[in-house]
Amino acid sequence: HTIASGAGRLRDELWRRSLDAIGVRINFKSDNYAEVVKAARLGKVQMFETNWIADYPDGDNFFQLLYGPNTGRTNYARFNLPAFNRLYEQSRALGDSPQRNRLYRQMAQAASAYTPWVLRIHPLSADLRYPWVKNYKRHPVENTAWRYLDIDVAQRQAAH
Repeated sequence: HTIASGAGRLRDELWRRSLDAIGVRINFKSDNYAEVVKAARLGKVQMFETNWIADYPDGDNFFQLLYGPNTGRTNYARFNLPAFNRLYEQSRALGDSPQRNRLYRQMAQAASAYTPWVLRIHPLSADLRYPWVKNYKRHPVENTAWRYLDIDVAQRQAAH
């Protein structure tokens, strides 16, 4: 399943060429985003592309997406490994600690070994800032830093 858009068609072609190179033939079904997500939640897709942003800085933000009981909700991969699920449940009972970090490493190793996802990209960005923009500091996970900015109007007018 893919998103019916110009960018979606370009991604389909990239996937098609890559899979053709290893002898795998594929047909894509394109639809609007809501229908693709609905099909994924119902387990009606073999493969689809989506994204995720770390909206809070904790490993749980990603591990919840692979927790078996979340199948049909956030676990679009329908990954259900009992050992992973046990580790996840143990991690949920702990606060930020070395013990929880050890569980996170074990969950990451299990996810890597079973590969329910193919991670493709992580966008990078750079910021340019005028001197009259005050209080700007890129947040490590939030992407709406503009809400916290101030403008020194006098400094801006003096620059023009």
